[in-house]
Amino acid sequence: MNEQNPERGRRSLDDLLQTNKAQFDKVFASQMNETGLLSANRQPATSADLASASMASSPAKPDARDVTAHLNARYGGGWSSEILEHKAERGGVSVLVKLTVDGISKMQFGSARANGDTGKALQRATDDALAKCAAMLADDAPVTTETVAPRQRPSLEAAPAAQPAPGAGKLDVVTLDLIENSLRNARHEMDAVLFRSAMSPVIREQHDEYPMITDPKGRMIVGQFGSYVPEMLKSQNFDLVPGDVILQNDPFKCGGAVSHINDWIILVPVFYQGAMVGFTSMFGHMMDVGGPVPGSMPTAATSIFGEGLRIPPIKLYEAGVLNQAALDLIMNNTRTPEMNYSDLMAIIAGCRAGERRVIELCERFGTEIYAQACDALLERTERAMRTLIVQNLPTEPQSFEDYVDDDGCGNGPFKMKLTVWREGEHAYFDWTGTSAQAPGPINFYLHDGMFKMFIGVYMIMVFDPQILFNDGFYDLIHVTLPKGSLVQPDFPAPLGCRTHTLSRQFDVLGGALSHNAPEMATAAGYGSSPHFLFSGVDQNGKNFQLMEILYGGIPGRPIGDGMDGHSWWPLFENIPTEYLETYYPLVIEGYNSVSDTGGAGLHRGGNGIEKVYHLLAEGDVSIHDDRHESQPWGILGGKPGAVSAKWLIRKDGEKSPLPSKIDNVRVRPGDRIVFRTAGGGGWGDPMERDPVRVRNDVARRLLSNGSARDDYGVVLHGDDLAIDHRATQDLREGTKRNRRPLPMFDFGARRGNGSS
Repeated sequence: MNEQNPERGRRSLDDLLQTNKAQFDKVFASQMNETGLLSANRQPATSADLASASMASSPAKPDARDVTAHLNARYGGGWSSEILEHKAERGGVSVLVKLTVDGISKMQFGSARANGDTGKALQRATDDALAKCAAMLADDAPVTTETVAPRQRPSLEAAPAAQPAPGAGKLDVVTLDLIENSLRNARHEMDAVLFRSAMSPVIREQHDEYPMITDPKGRMIVGQFGSYVPEMLKSQNFDLVPGDVILQNDPFKCGGAVSHINDWIILVPVFYQGAMVGFTSMFGHMMDVGGPVPGSMPTAATSIFGEGLRIPPIKLYEAGVLNQAALDLIMNNTRTPEMNYSDLMAIIAGCRAGERRVIELCERFGTEIYAQACDALLERTERAMRTLIVQNLPTEPQSFEDYVDDDGCGNGPFKMKLTVWREGEHAYFDWTGTSAQAPGPINFYLHDGMFKMFIGVYMIMVFDPQILFNDGFYDLIHVTLPKGSLVQPDFPAPLGCRTHTLSRQFDVLGGALSHNAPEMATAAGYGSSPHFLFSGVDQNGKNFQLMEILYGGIPGRPIGDGMDGHSWWPLFENIPTEYLETYYPLVIEGYNSVSDTGGAGLHRGGNGIEKVYHLLAEGDVSIHDDRHESQPWGILGGKPGAVSAKWLIRKDGEKSPLPSKIDNVRVRPGDRIVFRTAGGGGWGDPMERDPVRVRNDVARRLLSNGSARDDYGVVLHGDDLAIDHRATQDLREGTKRNRRPLPMFDFGARRGNGSS
């Protein structure tokens, strides 16, 4: 762009787009035709259709048997339908149908049993899909239709026309690409604003926060954690206007949009020329929200009332005016008001940054093109996910189970069981068989949309990382969450340590998906969310409070070794040692990969880490972790990873083990905490690993010489670790002859059958 004259640069790009519009449209039409999204099959209304359908009595969700008549009566000749895909399998027919009404399109699957007549089954399946599409159109008003007063909520379609860009009215492939990348950049700009403005290390350094940009219906277009806007607004009848900012943190008030009360959500409605065009939103982990224990995640909590301040959805700002009384009340209930205030305002600033970028896109391209682009991005992700589902999910139900070791209150282990299958391009995930909710705070109030996003993140990252994360595939995923269970607890269950269940969910998901394509699956990771909390008063009389999230071994994978001491969570980072030692009374005496803690395999599991905290002030330490009893399992002959462990070493040298979940361990200057996390499971037969790679792992202190011999059959000699190839070959051949057949999964040590 011309730096001296930005307007000239923008016009030049617009001129280029206009000049090449025909070519762009040709390319776009070609691409869309390849996927079956262009060309329509109109169904004009007949007199018989009109006579058989009553507008006054038409149901909101029409029956499949009279859906054509219903559509004709409601829309006349202004609708069209198209069968995009159809399949006959397992005694039935499934179809994907696209219904278009006045330029708005919806796609849904329909199915029917064949019963010996495939043609009639195809018609019934088509009617079924059309009925679902029609119901979506009937119900598919923006979120604001139900939550905004009529005088405040002009519809997107009725918004005053924006200044159109060249070619406005029809989306072309270049414009779609520009809008997509602008939204991606806006999402990362939201992060950047937050990181530069927040005060707490958990957000500023570790990035424990999640941004999102949605369309007017609350569907995530770009982001990390999946849409929660409809659930968040469902219980409140807000009149939304420009300048509003909504705050809340109660999982039970938003259907599990956040999973514990330390996460504060900010939601900002985005308006352009009087119309709502979407939302920006972020939530981040607050250092403290009250309750009996610093950090507000007591390991012994037995209800959410014992964990801190619950905030229902409230307007923190209304039309740009701060609700000071509400803010004062909230900040009066935290031990870290300065950090919380800074982080809260930084989250709002991040949302405002995203809001500005969305408005700029509407100014540049117009609201019509922007809305079309959002729909196109959602549809593209849906198409990609349909392919992943068909390629990687079993047609017959497959189950897998793993265990959370304990709930911090002496109960456990707790079973997590997941059954997975697909029907056509639709995927089903059923948690039936999971243990009942725990008395202690490991319960994870799982939001349906959030779990769908977890599924999408897992499948996209494992099978096709180029796919855009958004809500487009949600209609393809069906989730069963048993009420009163570990993953859908009843109010007022405690939730503060829910991240152990959240982490273990990925191991269970990976195990369930491995049945259909084991060669594409991963082993189990460290399966936890290790937390170290340290609070007290320093030598200058100043209160301090630290929370740090540690990491462990990532599992061995089809494409290579697991990473050592890495985060499960996307975009998380560690807190630099320099930061910790500058702002807190402690010294980090060690921060190392622990050799031999990753499971052996053709691709070894990542090692856990050991961090040694030398404490310089009197205070209290709390620890959250898991995988201290159940090992992270290996797959396809890979060995399990090592479990976690913790110790308190007093100044006089006395050493005592600590449980994985404990609060208020009193420490004094000179004491040390040794925090060791679990490793990841191995992938594949360790006897097939290249001896040179084994030798290099020993040289890097990722493996011991003993593990090289015992687990990998590699014999090394001398200080230079020379490989004895003849001895290695003999040892490996003897091991293979004498061992039992390699199991699909190697669980290592595993306790009981779990609580039920």
